[in-house]
Amino acid sequence: MIRPIMENVVMKSLCRLVASLLLFPSVVLAQPPGPPGQRPFERIEQLRKVRLIEMLELNEDQSVRFFARLNEHENRRRALMKEKGDALDRIERLIRNNADAEEFNKEFAEVAAIDDSVAAEQRRFLAGLSDILSVEQRGKMLLFERRFEKELREAMREAQRRRRMGGPE
Repeated sequence: MIRPIMENVVMKSLCRLVASLLLFPSVVLAQPPGPPGQRPFERIEQLRKVRLIEMLELNEDQSVRFFARLNEHENRRRALMKEKGDALDRIERLIRNNADAEEFNKEFAEVAAIDDSVAAEQRRFLAGLSDILSVEQRGKMLLFERRFEKELREAMREAQRRRRMGGPE
């Protein structure tokens, strides 16, 4: 009896937090840098997690399991993107050094293989969520990323516009 009431209170609090962050995005983006060692976009990541919990309507157990898997996925994806960045750096060096086609083709194949690995990781992650999320929740998760990135870009654009205009943030 108490647990559903507490979940309702938590969800209402999360909704208020999200609403305030959406209504005043410049507050999130205009925050001074945190203490040394803190990632600059940590607040945005926290907002992303809150919004995911809300949109997917996750209970506590689902939330813990989902974010554990999401963190693993993001770590794998980050490692793959680092590999791709390294390969692109090598291509940049090849251009500067006027390398031959064979060297370029080797790096092109490496970039293509990494892109394939990124796509395979995304498919593995999505399929691996079937024991945590319903089909509809997985669909919402896929749509969330696009929507969240768009809202974030718009908020950043608005904050830049306000700065240029000299208006309040």
